[in-house]
Amino acid sequence: MASEQKQTPAARSGASRVMAVLDALASADPVVFPDGMSVSDVARTLGREKSVVSRQLKSLLETGMVARRPSMRYELSWRLFALAVRAGDQRLTTLASPLLLRLTETVRERTYLSVLSDGEVLTVLSEGSRRSVEAVNWVGRTIPAHRSSSGMALLMDYEDEHILELVRRGDQRGSDREAQVFLAQVQEARRRGYTVANRIFDPELVGIGAPVRDFTGRITAAVNISGPAFRVEPHIRTLAGHLLSTMRVLQSALGSDVRPCTDPSDL
Repeated sequence: MASEQKQTPAARSGASRVMAVLDALASADPVVFPDGMSVSDVARTLGREKSVVSRQLKSLLETGMVARRPSMRYELSWRLFALAVRAGDQRLTTLASPLLLRLTETVRERTYLSVLSDGEVLTVLSEGSRRSVEAVNWVGRTIPAHRSSSGMALLMDYEDEHILELVRRGDQRGSDREAQVFLAQVQEARRRGYTVANRIFDPELVGIGAPVRDFTGRITAAVNISGPAFRVEPHIRTLAGHLLSTMRVLQSALGSDVRPCTDPSDL
């Protein structure tokens, strides 16, 4: 046990040095370093001995955390990006779970956390309201993006033409008119900060959604409330207020300081 305690500071120091190298590669200006960074570039950036940095880069290269171009310059590897995405997904669901539960207890309707998967909305978390009549649990299942409030939220940053094409391609029964109607709904959602899917997935359901952005400002998920139209429709603005509050807390936990562009008159 004593030897483990003695090794801990050194281990932490080593991890800090490795992270500094990764940070240097991640923050490299692509204009200044279009072909990656040399050992000298990294050493100069960190103020370290070139021989020390060379050994650290060699170790990171062996683990696959960095890649080396034919020019012998270094950059972050795709393996590192893949690990970051997986870690981000786990963190997203971990942070969202208690927030969804709290939101469900507040609004007394089923809530969902969804992501975009191959042009469709995939539900990854859901909390039930425990009411006798409620929307169904949709975890692990997908629906076309233009059939849900979550889909609208996930597509809010897409170019208009991309949205039209996705709707036309995603549903063989979809018409150009249907695509235009959906686009108009997304455009309205951009203005007020949340989406409303009024009976477009099920004639008896109304959904309200909001995009969730990560620390880069990118929409990475959506939270939504869904319930019977007779209960949800009269209270859309109130429910949207609770939804946006949850979204802001989740975004803050993810390190995002992006604020929704919400028209106060809509709440």
